[in-house]
Amino acid sequence: MNANPDATASPGDPRIPAIFHFIHVGGRPFSFIHYLAVLMASKVNHPECIYFHHTEEPDGIWWERARELLTLHPVAPVREIYGNPITFPAHMADVIRLQMLQRYGGVYLDTDVICINPLEPLMRHACVMGMEPGTGLCNAVILAQPGCEFLHRWEQQYQDFRTERWNYHSVVLPWKLAREHPETIHVADQYAFFYPTHSDPSHSYLWGGRPDWRDVTVRLVKNVGRLTQMRLLGERDAMKLAYYKTFHALRGAHWHYERLRKSYCLHLWESLWSERYLKAVSPGFLQVDGGHFARVMRERLTADELKALGD
Repeated sequence: MNANPDATASPGDPRIPAIFHFIHVGGRPFSFIHYLAVLMASKVNHPECIYFHHTEEPDGIWWERARELLTLHPVAPVREIYGNPITFPAHMADVIRLQMLQRYGGVYLDTDVICINPLEPLMRHACVMGMEPGTGLCNAVILAQPGCEFLHRWEQQYQDFRTERWNYHSVVLPWKLAREHPETIHVADQYAFFYPTHSDPSHSYLWGGRPDWRDVTVRLVKNVGRLTQMRLLGERDAMKLAYYKTFHALRGAHWHYERLRKSYCLHLWESLWSERYLKAVSPGFLQVDGGHFARVMRERLTADELKALGD
């Protein structure tokens, strides 16, 4: 794709620009899952360009195929912010995504996020993030206008960044800011980007299995108690979470499949699912597997497109 990575978008534009962003700061090799994330972002959303911000360029067969869809943008490693040292690649990527979105605006996606439905209906907001139930607003998917107020407030909070608070600035803090300044961000529900979560028993349906009834029972008993307590305390957000966790896992496979089909994205939780599930995902897997993930991909990709993945 042709684009000028040094040209910035104008703050105050009425819509989020159709510019997508991925980041690579080393770590895992560029895999089929990463290529699929790029491919589906392009196919489903038809962006003006897809920036690939990288501290080092990947290699391998799937990278060679992905780069045809990308505008490469080398960036310097971020070693500190406001004088606070950054030692982990994950935290470096956290900072780079805020910098790039403030500069260009658009849509940031982690390389294990697979687009299912167009994000266009959300582009009228100044900033959008989605709930990760029980944790906060996960920064694996962020939509923002350039120079938006929410990202500015968020970046300023890095003045007290500490490495040992692993996900505070990336997940917990944005949820805190969203509650303090709700006019600056649209919060999408738990089904928009991050369903199912890695801890949700219903994630087994993605891979052709079924939830363990013992996990479902423990979840039910624990959260019925929480739901009762939250009703008594009048804690609306906590009650909504308890309700979701209580009854969500009791629904059947068909309900979960239909719910997944309506999501904007599917987060594949690579840091937790790489060995357990993702290493088995290949073009052939998508063509034959009976799990919800492969079924949805067969709906979104034509037979010829699926065949071409394996060529």
